[in-house]
Amino acid sequence: MRKILQRRELVADSWRYPGEEGTAPQLLALAAAVAAGGALPAGSGVVVAPGEDIAPLAALLPKLALVVLRFEKPGEGRGFSLARQLRQQQRFGGTIRAAGAAVKRDLLFLLARCGCDEFEFAVGEDPVAASAHLQRFSVAYQPASDLLVHPSLRA
Repeated sequence: MRKILQRRELVADSWRYPGEEGTAPQLLALAAAVAAGGALPAGSGVVVAPGEDIAPLAALLPKLALVVLRFEKPGEGRGFSLARQLRQQQRFGGTIRAAGAAVKRDLLFLLARCGCDEFEFAVGEDPVAASAHLQRFSVAYQPASDLLVHPSLRA
């Protein structure tokens, strides 16, 4: 079972990615979610790959419980911008998960500040040590989109 860091707590993942077997709710690829449109059930989840345009997702956000932003390679920064867009411009109050090979403990605090509140780490990354790293900084000088600091963003 896959483990994720959810709001500073290590938990079992309650979602299935496209192509995975099981009984947990299935995440949809962005294109599939957009194609479903109005037929998308409330409480759905969607996976956004690096470089995908999230503009078509705006109309579906009220139905989404989870948006997974993929970070596939080191130096991949688009997910940071997408998380901030979802929180600040779109006022998305659901869960944003950072997932993929480039999600490592040294990026955790910045990802949280951009609005991510769940983390699925790269293979080999110790989630317990990563969780401790999230606590490393107690003060930030800039405004942010993180729900850990700004719970009023929750819908």
